[in-house]
Amino acid sequence: MAWHKGVTWSSLAEPGYGRTLATKLALFILVMLAAAGHGIAHARGRADLARALAVVSLVGSLGVVLLATALPAT
Repeated sequence: MAWHKGVTWSSLAEPGYGRTLATKLALFILVMLAAAGHGIAHARGRADLARALAVVSLVGSLGVVLLATALPAT
C-alpha cells in the first residue's frame, strides 16, 4: 500500500506520511519482539518477565493502531 502511495525508503525520513509510517513500522517490530520475548519467558517459567513483556506488547499494539489512524486514508 505504501508503494501505491509513492513512499520510498528515502521518504520514510521526511515529515508527514513517510515519518508516521516509519514510526508505525518501528513500533510494530518492537511489538513483535516483545511478543516473541513473552513466549520465550513464559516457556522458561519467568512469569514476571512474561507479564511485563505482555504489557509492552499490548501498549505497543495500541500505539500501532493510533499511528494507523493518523495516516491519511487517501
